[in-house]
Amino acid sequence: MSGKFFVGRPSAGARKRILDGIPKTIVQPYIREKLATATTNFSGAALKALTSAITVHYIAQKRLKKADYEMEEEETLILADRTARQYQLYLGLDTLPRLLLHNLDDQRQLAKINNENQANPSGGFHLLDKYRFTGKIIISFQDSCVRMETIEPNNKRHVIEEDLIKTEQTLQQLLERITSYGNDRNVQLLQLIDLNLLSSKGAYEEKKIFETLKERYDECMEYKRSMIIYDLDSLIGVNKSESESSMGTSVSSSVVNQSIYIYVTSRFREAKIEASRADQKLTIERWAIAVVRDPFLLKKFTADVDFMLTDQQINEQEEEERLATEVIICVKCRDHYIENENKMGACSYHDGFVYDNSALDLNKHTTSEAIEILNREEYIVFNEPKRKEE
Repeated sequence: MSGKFFVGRPSAGARKRILDGIPKTIVQPYIREKLATATTNFSGAALKALTSAITVHYIAQKRLKKADYEMEEEETLILADRTARQYQLYLGLDTLPRLLLHNLDDQRQLAKINNENQANPSGGFHLLDKYRFTGKIIISFQDSCVRMETIEPNNKRHVIEEDLIKTEQTLQQLLERITSYGNDRNVQLLQLIDLNLLSSKGAYEEKKIFETLKERYDECMEYKRSMIIYDLDSLIGVNKSESESSMGTSVSSSVVNQSIYIYVTSRFREAKIEASRADQKLTIERWAIAVVRDPFLLKKFTADVDFMLTDQQINEQEEEERLATEVIICVKCRDHYIENENKMGACSYHDGFVYDNSALDLNKHTTSEAIEILNREEYIVFNEPKRKEE
């Protein structure tokens, strides 16, 4: 007999109840809330060890320092980092508490540069209950926004957009936002799938890569509420090539790891959120989050997983279709062309219309009309000197 066994992980609500075991005089409420985020993926044993470590540290510092000693947020995150390393609880190459500590430093540095009071950005990271989510989220670094797909009361899909903050420039800096989302949905397990994971597992051959991907996905399926993050740029990659010709420079893009791309798109489409039940513990939520930077990969992935477009994306798509299909007449040679097929030396590179910048309404003329106007003005200059000064 053989089988797979996974470590039980408390949900966000259960983690908060365990952390409530820390006396209220030791940590402030906002620090306790931050710890609930930092301990995502902690086992029950790891959480118990952390609560003991925080209590012991507080008592020891009380003896050494002043009687009014208060534990800071950094100290609790450092203790959580030590516990995570002790129990081998890594998210990518580092522990989640250590990544949150880096984010805290970045936020303080930015606030110092801007002469602002430091705010707690995680307080604004929420998946509100008033929305009915599909479980699919795409985060675009190019557009600096988070797109969350929802279902409206009329059963039509809709996309909610949230802007990224200034310190969210890398995937690691996004984890505080994502884990806060997980807390809102009482998620039990958070998985990060990126190139670092494959490297740490020695997955360099295709067979080993898919074994690792399947193992992580299967673990998510063992929990009723899980969240899996795909770093598309590192997992898949984009190959860009430029070619020079007499017609100009053309750039083409293509996916590097096609087999991984097919696997990720297939798994992403399987994300689902069941309708609410009387007992929320029985509700199954499978969240899938794609993080992408490359614009080509963003557009292709969004289309292939049938992710709902925003109004702006729909307008851009319609404009691209117009440029690809609308036939334009060249004002010089009267030939027909399509804007997307513009190449150096083609009709579309003719000067086009001529504008009279001396007119109040900036009159537009064809080339022949402009030549006629210039000839008329030259005639006036040579043959009617009195009107020359007008």
